[in-house]
Order: sequence, then C-alpha cells, then structure tokens
Amino acid sequence: MKLYLGTPLGSILNCEINKITVECLDGYHTLLPRHVDFVSALKPGIVIYTNDKNEEKYVACHQGIVVKRGTAVTITTHHAVLGNTLDELKTVILQEFKRDDEKRKELNSAMARLELGLLRGFKQLKDGEINDGI
Repeated sequence: MKLYLGTPLGSILNCEINKITVECLDGYHTLLPRHVDFVSALKPGIVIYTNDKNEEKYVACHQGIVVKRGTAVTITTHHAVLGNTLDELKTVILQEFKRDDEKRKELNSAMARLELGLLRGFKQLKDGEINDGI
C-alpha cells in the first residue's frame, strides 16, 4: 500500500507500507492492502504503520480524515509528528509543546501590548488630546 500523510503546510510522509492502524471516531481500524475502501474521521492520537521493511513506525496526529482507496491510504491532519519509537515521539512532542507554549506566550504578550496601545489611543481621543485638524 502507499501511505500519504499531509498537513496544511505540506506533505509529511509518502511511503510504501504493509499495514496501518488508526484510531477514528468510530474505533480502531487496521487497514491492509485488500481492505475495503474506507473513509473516517481521525481522532487525535498515535497512528502506527508497518513500512515495507516490516519496521513499525509511529506518527502523532491531530484530528483529521483517513481515506483508503484501492491500495492508497491518505491521511490529512492539522498537525503530525513522526517518530521511529514511542519514546522518540514523546520527546519530539514535548519539545513541540514547549516551543508552541513559548510562541503562545509571545503572541499573548504582543496582543496585550496592542490592546493597551489601542485603549490609550481611544482615551486620548476621548480626552481631546489627539487633534489632526478635525
């Protein structure tokens, strides 16, 4: 089978696989090459696939859609992280959470500064301190 995994930022994975196990809203599914065509909503979690060398690999996925059509499996998700082992995946996810948390703090700080500047501007307008010839 051919596995394609994509996010809004582009292709994450495009490889040959023997089987894939996904958790969907209606339960776990293991898809094999002769499995019937299939579409389901993907739950946030770990996707496990066996590559063409019979090595088990892991992908942490956010919610998305899984489509199996013929011998092709396509997963589209908001965010995905690849890992060779569960320990490696855990480490990468924790690093990404930390980085995302830092970005979120920076964004919140910038938004607070913008809001404060906007409120000061409105106050100056109300008090008549700003006069551009109007």
